[in-house]
Amino acid sequence: MPSARPLCLITGLDRLGIPLAWPAQDRIWPETNRFTDIWLGVLCALRLEPSACLPYTLAVDFLDDQWTQFRPSHDDLYMLYGIEVQTLTVWRPLIDHLHEQLSAGRLVIVDVPARSLPDGGGGLLHPRSATETIVINEIDTAQERLGCFHRTDYRVLQGAEYRRLLHPESDPESQTLLGRAEVINLHNLVRRPPDTLRHLSHQLLEKYLQRVPTRHPLRRWKRRFAHEITLLMSGGPTHYQHWADAGPHQLGAAFELAALYLVWIAGSTSGSAHLVQAADAFRQLSVLARALLLKGARAVVNGQPFNEYALVERMTRHWSRGMQLLGAGEIVLDTPTLLLRPAPAADGRAAATD
Repeated sequence: MPSARPLCLITGLDRLGIPLAWPAQDRIWPETNRFTDIWLGVLCALRLEPSACLPYTLAVDFLDDQWTQFRPSHDDLYMLYGIEVQTLTVWRPLIDHLHEQLSAGRLVIVDVPARSLPDGGGGLLHPRSATETIVINEIDTAQERLGCFHRTDYRVLQGAEYRRLLHPESDPESQTLLGRAEVINLHNLVRRPPDTLRHLSHQLLEKYLQRVPTRHPLRRWKRRFAHEITLLMSGGPTHYQHWADAGPHQLGAAFELAALYLVWIAGSTSGSAHLVQAADAFRQLSVLARALLLKGARAVVNGQPFNEYALVERMTRHWSRGMQLLGAGEIVLDTPTLLLRPAPAADGRAAATD
């Protein structure tokens, strides 16, 4: 049976909110995706420097029908902050696990049905999804109160909202939809000096520059965009929202964070002008991605033409310039690279490839 003792690991969030590193009003994309938003919120709440973990945004790729839904890796989090993430096997009621793990000083990540939250997302920049990710920080069984990180916010669920999430027997579908669960172990949390953190983060920058796609992702996306125009115009607002969230939203949000990161890592160090220039290129890419998304939304709603090939070409050039400034541009090709060789044809000749 869960203890009636209230548990809270990071205090004051219910009153003061998350001390975000970058105020929403200053952002091009106030929300990125449910994974990155939550981690940035947790790091800020722990008074850690979130910029240090952002090099991964530089390696996002176009995956033929969507852009990478980027997130910090567990190895990076451990290297920079001593934060360890482990899988939580939910073999008993979730509420029992929450008391066990929070009592031991671990935050709990869990994927829950979107309808079990007061607002499961939605709107132009985030179409409503079936599943949402939350990080649970506090629970008070006696008062039916639960505090959690959700996207860019800190929420307190009480009463009926609390019961809907933690007592799924009243809603059988909620129990079957409960997904991935993990714990965030803070026992080895370390607050490194700024110079040390920059040094470690620079190592991550070098790692992710090695992972920059070797086929120009913006040019591949531009070709796909040209073929998708008709379907986007005829698919209606809902179809467009889902396309936009998986496409220009992920692209633009990733490179806004990449720009913020490069400005941070440059600091006041001499010889870092190329980092600031690359940041400017990526910020321009991000601004254009948002303009593309909004223009497309208006075109779909009003039945207007949507032929923004020139805008996409400008985005492509900004990506190229930024990567060249970082020293990654020379490895990028604009032609397909054979990754898996097809089986030989029946007559012994090699099968044709693109």
